[in-house]
Amino acid sequence: MIQLRTGGPRIVKDDGWAVQQREFAHRHCVVFKGFVDDGILGRVPRMLEAGQFYTCEHTDKKGEVFARELTMRAGPLLPMFLLLLNQPRLFEAIAEFTGSEEAIQRFNGRCFKLLPGGGHFDSWHTDAVREKLYGLTINLSSKPFRGGGFQIRSGRTKEVFQTVAASRFGDACLFRIHKTLEHRALPVEGTAPRCVYGGWFHAGGADYRETLRQRLRPLEDQTGSPPELPPQPSG
Repeated sequence: MIQLRTGGPRIVKDDGWAVQQREFAHRHCVVFKGFVDDGILGRVPRMLEAGQFYTCEHTDKKGEVFARELTMRAGPLLPMFLLLLNQPRLFEAIAEFTGSEEAIQRFNGRCFKLLPGGGHFDSWHTDAVREKLYGLTINLSSKPFRGGGFQIRSGRTKEVFQTVAASRFGDACLFRIHKTLEHRALPVEGTAPRCVYGGWFHAGGADYRETLRQRLRPLEDQTGSPPELPPQPSG
């Protein structure tokens, strides 16, 4: 079990840990239930309301758009999750869980929304650039939504290894990034949006301390004061 808490991640290597390790090794994807603790989740709806969003398109090397979403430009939620996910103990746990041969150096992420009927979509793609090792998406939708599941498949045979249905508020989906693997989010249906904080664990390059300096400084400049952050763990 891996869980984000304000005092640092909680790591429990019980029987369920081994079961999920095997699932990840076979299907390249796993769901961590209750990944974000209730104390943090209680602040999320208010932070989402305070966030500023803009339409963002993601393009591949050919310049073709493979995804469109509403991305949060500013708001207190961004620095909170950036700090919670840039923790050495979390990096070590994810590397051990996945059997990674490379050390994880940092996490980069964003908050985004996919609206039903809003022209938002996410097509098959790999994300295998800039030393990305693993992807992570956290469900921040406090209200149930329809559709919006996650799929991962072989890029060569197109065999779908795993389809993850809409998860609960605070659950997370961890998946492998590799040039031979493709993934996508299914369309959101109904009336409620899908709200996500998602990003990637990286190897090499700048470490998490430099990432925090680069990402937090612009947020501080927007408000004129340091952003509200949970406390750093001791030790």
